[in-house]
Amino acid sequence: MVLSDPQMAILSAVGQFSEVAKYHGTMPRKLALAYSDEDVSHLVGEALLEWAKFTYGCGKEVKGLRLTPEGQRQLEKACRNEASRPVCSELAYEHLLILQDIFHFSRMPRYRRMMPAKKAAQYISSDFDDLLNRGYILKMKLKIEGERTLKGYVISGKGEQALKKAKMTS
Repeated sequence: MVLSDPQMAILSAVGQFSEVAKYHGTMPRKLALAYSDEDVSHLVGEALLEWAKFTYGCGKEVKGLRLTPEGQRQLEKACRNEASRPVCSELAYEHLLILQDIFHFSRMPRYRRMMPAKKAAQYISSDFDDLLNRGYILKMKLKIEGERTLKGYVISGKGEQALKKAKMTS
């Protein structure tokens, strides 16, 4: 079975949620709305994705897309067959470099383990905002008692996983 590029992007996006414990490996429905309904229904029809619904004791319900075992195999096969890029990632190299810088800032006590907002201003704002909106980095405000408020950025767990996948962390 040959999948189109948008369908592979959907499969890859859902695959990124497979390790997120908060969502039980399920991509929330509100995030799935960003993709074409025809492509999603095709992937569900081919048994690569399935709709999952979780109901908690408090009455909250979470509905979303989840990879089937066949979908997982298809995604791994696509990553192995992709010879032009060593890593199957949706992030550009420039994004990975930004993540790497934030990762190193988050290890420095001098900057209170965050990248200061002033230092982040040197990056291309569209790349930085893209990482922020997609959850790879997080905004942080640190209010120091008796002093000023510091603003900056830290890398999220999703961002660290992307760096590990690209083998760009030490």
